[in-house]
Amino acid sequence: MTVTVERVVLATDGSAPAATAAAHALFLARVLDAPLHVVSATGVQPTHATETTGTEAVGPSASAAVEAEEAVGAVTRRALLAGVRLTSEVVGGPAATAVGRVVGDGDLLVLGRHGRSGPGRFLVGSVAERVLDAPPTPTLVVPSASPQPTYWRIALFADDAPSSGLAATLARRIAAATRGVLEPLAVVDERAVSTASPDTGWTLENEARARVNAVATAAARDAVESGGTVRTGVPASELLAHVDRTGADAVVLGVDGGDRTRRGGDRTAGTVAGRVVRHAGVPALVVPSAGDGEAIDLPERR
Repeated sequence: MTVTVERVVLATDGSAPAATAAAHALFLARVLDAPLHVVSATGVQPTHATETTGTEAVGPSASAAVEAEEAVGAVTRRALLAGVRLTSEVVGGPAATAVGRVVGDGDLLVLGRHGRSGPGRFLVGSVAERVLDAPPTPTLVVPSASPQPTYWRIALFADDAPSSGLAATLARRIAAATRGVLEPLAVVDERAVSTASPDTGWTLENEARARVNAVATAAARDAVESGGTVRTGVPASELLAHVDRTGADAVVLGVDGGDRTRRGGDRTAGTVAGRVVRHAGVPALVVPSAGDGEAIDLPERR
């Protein structure tokens, strides 16, 4: 089975952070030659009449429906100017429910995030909480203060989780489309090293170097320039520092919701993703595992 990115799906509520996310969604749809699907939710779950009560069906308020339509319309106008193929829909119910119904296999979901000075909640609420645990599809979370998208330098977390290969493939393809540079990072968890024998510590470091070398080798096949860094420390902290050191304008990492234990006492991939998504000043692309041996195929840029 092959996982393909067939659509970029943008969830929008018309706010300023959502407008920032829209810029990134439009950019990725263009460079990856994929259509953009825009969804906005009314925020009200419609209820239906029952035969026993005879009550009338209650739907979203007129103002909520109009706001959702306006949110979609604003992105539609931008897509037309950018020459991006677009479809859209307004759906009833909370945003979390709406996005859950809309996204499927082959979708790249894009969400906006409030700034770090705010409460740290995402525009689509509980959808983002699920992103940090077990996202159903690759999901890009865009901070409200993100600059205009370029994706010229992409930081990649090269760990040993099942999803890391898919994350590397997607990062590599985006870098190829933008003629960008890939900056993989492998981290030897200092908590594992502190309790390990010298031989085990040496093995962990060699495995980390092998992971970044594998990313660089695959990148070279796609004519993508790639660096490679190995650090010892706390994975999430090291990845955030790596983004700053390299000047990356995006970060990509895998997440495996079902993987609750990691060798050497490491934290789950979801914990790393949670910290990075909440605190990174650049868009964070979280890629779930799709099974052993699967790869992400993107359309060739035309």
